[in-house]
Amino acid sequence: MKNIENKSGLFIGSGVLAGFLTSLCCVGPLILTLLGVSGAAVLAKFHVLHLPLTVAVVGIFSVSGYNLYRKRKSCEPGSICADPRKYRAMTILYWIGLMIAVLAVTSPYWVGWIFG
Repeated sequence: MKNIENKSGLFIGSGVLAGFLTSLCCVGPLILTLLGVSGAAVLAKFHVLHLPLTVAVVGIFSVSGYNLYRKRKSCEPGSICADPRKYRAMTILYWIGLMIAVLAVTSPYWVGWIFG
């Protein structure tokens, strides 16, 4: 049975995906309108999902961060923390994914300021 720490990439990818889905209601119509797609305002109906997906992003990145940092003390052979290069790459991917997710989740607040 594989250690859950080795699945941190799955958690990070899920968090980034949830972050993009959270911004779908606000950034999606703007980007599609700039690209010339008409009827993009229909995506504004997804604003109802903003809060649940924000909670999902926080939960997913919390579990991923816990698995990445707190469980390092109980490092087992074959896990990410056993190989310093893999562990460093995973921590870098974690922080890049977290920054992307934070930008996506907070997009309703700063997109209007930039383009408004």
